[in-house]
Amino acid sequence: MEKFFKEDLKCVVLCAGKGLRLNEPDLPKSMILIKNKPILYYIIDYWKNITDKFIFVVGYKKEKIIEYVKTLNIKSEFVEQKELKGIGHAVSLVEDYVNKKFIVVLGDCLCKGNFIFPKNMKQGIGVWKTDNPEDIKKSYSVEIKNKKVIKVVEKPKHIVNNLCGMGFYFFDRVVFDYIKITPPSPLRNEIEITDVIQKMIDGGEFISPVIFEGFYININFREDIDICEKYF
Repeated sequence: MEKFFKEDLKCVVLCAGKGLRLNEPDLPKSMILIKNKPILYYIIDYWKNITDKFIFVVGYKKEKIIEYVKTLNIKSEFVEQKELKGIGHAVSLVEDYVNKKFIVVLGDCLCKGNFIFPKNMKQGIGVWKTDNPEDIKKSYSVEIKNKKVIKVVEKPKHIVNNLCGMGFYFFDRVVFDYIKITPPSPLRNEIEITDVIQKMIDGGEFISPVIFEGFYININFREDIDICEKYF
């Protein structure tokens, strides 16, 4: 952990998506309100405990995000994702903006709690233990052996354990090499970040599970907003 966080870290927030499934077609998804504050507020409020340097990958209604972020006391940069080609593609856009180590956070994932960072972590992914298989089915599954991640599966049909992959990633720049050799998925024709991570694993990269203890949610539907309002 110490080695990872000694780097000049930046937190990359992916917030190019729309809020259609949340019945907010005129807003970027990350600007939808929870108790009169946008989702983005809670993301920044959590991750600024680690770094005050943020990169926002924007797209739909980007001016709303840029205008809001500029009212906050953080160091910010903006990169536009003109076409939604997947999380892997979005991450590739920040290659010229990040240092050796960086964090990636999805703009619709919130948490309240603490991560348990492995000592001398090189790279890692957030992992949350849940008793609800539906949490895993709408995210991705994680298998661990000998304190490292050995398999990830996007939106799995078969649940093998209680480990839910989170929308939080702790990357080294080597991830860009793997994004370049990861083809779009046949299902959505997008570069899935889980496909990239699996290529990294298969290529011999050590990916640590970064266990999270607390509340976590991937916001997809209106009822998820209601759940968040109980925690924030």
